[in-house]
This record gives sequence, C-alpha cells and structure tokens, in this order.
Amino acid sequence: MSCYRLINQTAFVLFIELSVRASLLFEMNAHEESLQAASVICPLRKETVLSCLLSLLFLLPCLLSAFAADRGELQNRRYRAAAKVHDGILLVRATSQMDAYEDGLHQAAEFYYLVGLENALGAFLAIDGASGESWLFLASTSVAAGSEVAPGPEAERLLGIDHVVDISALRQFLTERAVTPRNLYYTVPFLSLPDLPENIVGSTNAKAPSWAVVIAKEWPTFHLKDETSGMHEVMAIQSADEVAALRSAGKATVSAMKAGLRVVRPGVSQRTVELAIVDSCWQAGAHGVSYWPIVAAGKNGVVPQVYSSSLRYDHLNTAMQAGDLIHFDVGCESSHYEGNLGRTVPVSGHFTDDQRETWNIFIAAYRAGVSVFREGVTEGQVFDAWSTELLRHRASAKSSLALRAIESWSKRENDPYWLVHYTHLFPAHVKGPLSAESVIDFAPVASIDGQGYYLEDMYRITRNGAELLTPGIPYTAEEIEASMH
Repeated sequence: MSCYRLINQTAFVLFIELSVRASLLFEMNAHEESLQAASVICPLRKETVLSCLLSLLFLLPCLLSAFAADRGELQNRRYRAAAKVHDGILLVRATSQMDAYEDGLHQAAEFYYLVGLENALGAFLAIDGASGESWLFLASTSVAAGSEVAPGPEAERLLGIDHVVDISALRQFLTERAVTPRNLYYTVPFLSLPDLPENIVGSTNAKAPSWAVVIAKEWPTFHLKDETSGMHEVMAIQSADEVAALRSAGKATVSAMKAGLRVVRPGVSQRTVELAIVDSCWQAGAHGVSYWPIVAAGKNGVVPQVYSSSLRYDHLNTAMQAGDLIHFDVGCESSHYEGNLGRTVPVSGHFTDDQRETWNIFIAAYRAGVSVFREGVTEGQVFDAWSTELLRHRASAKSSLALRAIESWSKRENDPYWLVHYTHLFPAHVKGPLSAESVIDFAPVASIDGQGYYLEDMYRITRNGAELLTPGIPYTAEEIEASMH
C-alpha cells in the first residue's frame, strides 16, 4: 500500500531514537568514561546505528508526506461519492461496536474507504452531495481509546476533510440541513440483517440502520434512501495501491489454500483444516483471514447448505469421510483488502471416475468463461461462454453424472449461486459491464446428486483481458490429486 499504510508510529519512533543515539555516539570521544556511558545509553555499535539510519532514510519522504499521498485519493473518493448523492447528504457510520472475539477492530468498509481511519470507533462521515463538502464527527470515547486523529484543524489538514469535529456537533449539522426537505442516504453493511422488523420501521425503511430511522423520526424532512449499490459502484474501480493490497492478499491466500490441502484426509475434522488455513494467513504476512474459511465436506458442501455454516455455532463441523468432496473457500486479508479463492477437492485425495470426468468438464467451462474476461464484458456473456463449453462436451461425456451435470449447469435458472463478483474491502455484486482496473472473483457454484462443485479465483480486469491474482493452485482433477500426495 501507500506511505500512509506502510509507515506507522513504530517506524517514526525508531527513526528518532536512532538519530539521538547516533548523535551521542559521534559526540563522545574515545575516553574510557565516555565509551562506558555510550554502552549504557546507546548499546548499539556505531556501524549498526549508521546501517539502520541509512536503511531508514528512504522512509523520510513517506514520513513527511504520508497523509498527503493518501489525502488526494481519499478526497477523490469522496467527490465521486458526492456525485452519487447530488440531491442530498450521504451519512456513513464507522464501526460502533467493539468485538473482543475478533483479532482487532475491523472498520466498516465504506467508512474506511472514504476516510482512511481504521481505529475510529462510532464516528460519522457526512458528505453534502450539492457542495461536495465533508464533515467527520468523531466520538470522544474513540479519540480517548486511540483513534488516529482528534477533532480540529490538524485532522482536517491531514485527512483533507473540510470539517473534523466532535460527534456532539452532529445534531446541529442535521438541524440546519433539515430546514428544507432532502434525501438522507445511508449504506447497509455487507451480509447484515435489518435492525428492526418492517412493521416497526415501515416498508420504505425496512433495510435502514436503526440510527437512520431515529434521525428520520427526529427530522421528518429527511427522506431515507439506500445508497449501498451506488457506493459499490464507486468502490468497484481500484487504485494502484488497492490492487497492490489485493495482490498481496491473493498471494497469502494461495499459501493458505496449500496449507489447508496438506491437512485433508479421511477422519480429520473440518475445523482442523480451517485452523491450518487461519494460521497460514498470519504466517504468510496477511492480517488474518478475510472471513472464517469454509471447509465443507459431503452434504455440507452442497448449496445452499454450505452457506448456512456461518449462521451456526458449530460451523457445520464434522469429520470428513472418504468419497466426499470438499467445498474449499479461503481468503486472507491484507491492509483491509480481501483475498478469495476456492476449489473442490476429494477427501481421500482421489476423485472417483465419474467425479473426475464431471470436475474436468466443470474446469473446461470455467476456463471458457475466463477467456472472455475484459473491459465491457457482462456476467451474462461470461455465463454464455461457460454454457457453450459445457454443451460442447455433451457428445463425449461418458458417465451419467457428467451428462446430467451438463444438462443442468448449462441453464442459468439451474445455477442460482453461479456468479461473478467484485472483491475489494468486501465482496459486491457486479451490475453491468466489467470495468478495467476492477478486481473480480469468478465463482461458479453448482451441485448434482448431492455433491457440490465449486471453483473461485481472483482476477484484475484489464482493457483486453484479465490478470490472475491467485496463481499456483491446481485446476484439473489430475493436478489436484497430484498436489495432495
């Protein structure tokens, strides 16, 4: 990522400390007492200090312009968001709840994207669509707990936000703008359920977060509107820094997938494989997992059952059995950006003959879909390429399983979970043609005869094609079997 991501307080303190120590060393003469003092005050040898200083000199431009480099990009993001809400105000909330079960605070994606603060808890960002001005309302508890900035001119300068104030000023802000009717736009967190039932909030506000409902009740001139889809469009095109983070996440995710595959064998629990994946993400330099890995064997790996694992306390954990196929869905996180990778693998390390034929036809169709990736292509065109390739194998398929899979999977209505989705700070549905410099996942998910078939890779879309961001994982049945032995 950029300088703002790379440089932290530790690097800055280290630089200052080394500078002081170097000064002490060079000022001390060769007297015995001075050398003894130097060994206490600065236990580093002169050569070590010089080496460290030289290695850190390249960081100075980043230290001096860490916020400036990101400020322009963050401002551009807010301007693009403002254009989406030209007739109202966009109000985005930071994460407001501490979760002791997480590995650290996970900031709300839209807030982080627009503000760049990962530790601000309970804050609000307001963007006036008409003027393009932005306000950041910081909670005092968050500032005391370690938010990166405090209200005032310095935060405004560093973040490029017009007004950074205490959250108590939010009421006056809303009161002044409620004088005339206008839209108040909100976003809904990924994979969230409504806060309140429809018979309490009304059908028009059914998806609105409870804080937005309270605001609309207090100031009835605000008309609530869901801007989640619009924000997804703003976030769909990645900057060079974002692509770098996604590339890093993809690389770590490949390592994690390989680590998980090495643990698979009959009798081993799904949890055992999941833990190997989580550990590998950290070992690979990622910030843990993008989401808890899904290692779902047998009937657990069949849609829609596979997606219910995250809604259960036991995560559908079970001992894996020979003959079962595993739905392997893995992701590591890098600088808040998510990796995403998937395969179907046999618990025993060997596909049956009909599974092998069916999977290899699945792979051929997958590659046909990938072959049409480029700027301007739609999800429908990708499915057409997939379907055409499936039907091409109809005459040569030998097993009943493969033939029935071809007939079923070649029809869109039979594949409700087959999809192409954006991946960045979170997954998001693709609407319309693909854009260059967007990062997507191609994730066909299908089932036949109680067996799940699934594959997923990350791609950076370019003007004339696509770049695979998760290379190194086997595709065909023969390649997968070889990798497991």
